[in-house]
Amino acid sequence: MKPDSLHPLPASGPHPRPDFVLRTRRSVMEAAREIQTRRKRQRRQIGIALLALGGLVVLVTPALWSEVNDLSSGDHFFDMPFMVVVLAFALVSAVLAVLLVTWRGGNRDAHDGWR
Repeated sequence: MKPDSLHPLPASGPHPRPDFVLRTRRSVMEAAREIQTRRKRQRRQIGIALLALGGLVVLVTPALWSEVNDLSSGDHFFDMPFMVVVLAFALVSAVLAVLLVTWRGGNRDAHDGWR
């Protein structure tokens, strides 16, 4: 394979035509801009998800602390307030698991990002 076979056939000389170079440069710059925009959107979505998860943890922690205190003072596992707290804690854990799976899987499937 000749090294000149990679260039289009020039009209007058060994150098590529300027319009071909400009089209290539524009398409590369547009692809780079799309990748940068996608990364910014992904970072913003991850930040919002982490903020929401942090808010849920902050809301659930005092209730969990109170229920652990009640259990240590002699209450039962099947009381309604304790079951509600356990359900909320399971929900927060599930949201964290989905977030981590999505976050790790997002690097692999970055070209199929959310739109």
